[in-house]
Amino acid sequence: MNAPLLVAVSGPDGTGRSSLVRRLATLLRERGFGVATVHGHGCFLCRRFTAPPRAGVENGEGAPPSGGAARRGSWTRRAHALLDASELSVRTTVARRLVSARSMGRPTAVLTDRGPLDGLVRFNLPPRAGASALFLRIARRYDLTLLLEAAPATPRGRGGEETAGPPATPRARHRSWGSRLPRVARLDGERAPSLVAVEALERMLDSARSRSGGRDTDNGTPGAARKRVVVSIYDDAGNPDYRGDGALVVEKVARRLCDDFDVTVVTAGLRGGTREHDGIHYRYLPVRWAGPRVGQLLFLALLPFLARRLPHDAWLEHFTPPFSTSFLPLFSRAPVVGIEQGRSAEALWRRYHVPFFLVERIGLRCYRHLVVLSEADASAVRRLRPRADVQVIANGVEQRQIDDARLGDGDYILFLGRIDIWIKGIDLLLDAYARGRPPMPLLLAGSGTQAEERKLAALLAAHPGGVRWVGHAGEGLKRDLLRDCAFLVMPSRHETFGLVALEGMSYGKPVLHFDLPALRWMSDGGDVAVPPFDVAALADGMRMLATDERARGTLGRQAGNAAQRYTWDEMTGRYLALTRRLVDTPAVGRRPRRDRRGAPWPSTR
Repeated sequence: MNAPLLVAVSGPDGTGRSSLVRRLATLLRERGFGVATVHGHGCFLCRRFTAPPRAGVENGEGAPPSGGAARRGSWTRRAHALLDASELSVRTTVARRLVSARSMGRPTAVLTDRGPLDGLVRFNLPPRAGASALFLRIARRYDLTLLLEAAPATPRGRGGEETAGPPATPRARHRSWGSRLPRVARLDGERAPSLVAVEALERMLDSARSRSGGRDTDNGTPGAARKRVVVSIYDDAGNPDYRGDGALVVEKVARRLCDDFDVTVVTAGLRGGTREHDGIHYRYLPVRWAGPRVGQLLFLALLPFLARRLPHDAWLEHFTPPFSTSFLPLFSRAPVVGIEQGRSAEALWRRYHVPFFLVERIGLRCYRHLVVLSEADASAVRRLRPRADVQVIANGVEQRQIDDARLGDGDYILFLGRIDIWIKGIDLLLDAYARGRPPMPLLLAGSGTQAEERKLAALLAAHPGGVRWVGHAGEGLKRDLLRDCAFLVMPSRHETFGLVALEGMSYGKPVLHFDLPALRWMSDGGDVAVPPFDVAALADGMRMLATDERARGTLGRQAGNAAQRYTWDEMTGRYLALTRRLVDTPAVGRRPRRDRRGAPWPSTR
């Protein structure tokens, strides 16, 4: 993460430094920056005692003295200058750390209305003096010093910053010392404040781009800012309670998008924080400590607040149970794409008899852009939101070369997925296995919440013989299980897409499942569909597939051919095309904010 941009607004007293800092802070916040301002009128001695130190000997046109004992000044003035420089350094350091801690990944800036240049002019010590060297060293930390060149009618200041002599004297000192400092940009302070603010803002943004080494580009074109895309999902590959299909999809989509955009993935974590991996920024909302269900509610509640603070040009929101939607389009000025994973609210209504679906239906009306995984879901969503742009983008799978000699082989029946007894229909599966008694063992692979795993242990104790639970399957174990199984069984009461089924098909394995609308994409693709929730039909299907190796081979070949139509490249390419279309669409202009006098402040958006 880059350090905050440090900018000083300098110039003679009365030139409007503080008002320019306030304007710049507002403009930067409108662009998504986290901003801290440091307003100073000298050190604490200056603020307590109004009499300033003597200005010392002037040198010609106000140039800094060239040295010599006669121009070193009194020891009190030198000590005062050291104190002033030290306090400025401490205050800017504290401000930079505070704004970085509160930024939550946003770009940050610290603005001061008094910089090292003002200290050098005020004390007017020779360049080799210790205090001057300290001011110069501090000046090198600043990314930019904006020098307001304007002369007030009566130069004055607060807390001992009055400047003796004619108005031209402080102007000449600022010019002379400014020529010795790095990264000083001169501004005509006599122009209208709004014009000065616009020019100052452009200088700051140019400084930020140059500091990033020219990598802040769009599609490799220098000087054009990369668009920022946020992808939010509660699930994560490291979340032991779920580890669902959505986490894998987000990983694939984020990697494809980061070639063209700056991508941030917002997900749930035990503690808040950020990390960067493979060019993708990850931000964790600290909600998992509350448990899986309360954590989901907290995640939904925090997303709207984050959408107001996190800069983005497009937001891809994977809907989160139980309400799915979090009404993000009401809180974001950028396009929001709702990614519907199967309308879980209606399934929870059937399970818990709580009308979560009412909130989901209201929330869907806020979205202009929606992505679903199947045509069945698209038809349902279009009935609720007829004017929405609904895209069907299925999941993908790694393409594999199927060994024809192994088609139909296998030593066991495999259930692979999250341990959720009711949603995944594991109770129905165990009843069907006990009734059908197929001549193959049944392996259950997956993990879930502690409560669901305790329920599974109790069910296994009531169904002894032939069933084994192997726990969570990492990538290596999952690959081995899919390769060596005879077929997969998917007894779910509710499904989103069934990525596990597609993965099994890519290995040439048939899939036995209930005939749910969300799973009909598998039709004639090596699947065996039985009437929904019919335990007897599920038992007959398991017994048939377990005893007929030739049927498994024929269905496995169909499954392998069907899986080749679902590639990650095709799926992520559709997300990339959708995102490009949305970020290239001009945003609706916002009304400019106004200053206290009612004049509109300039906006560079």
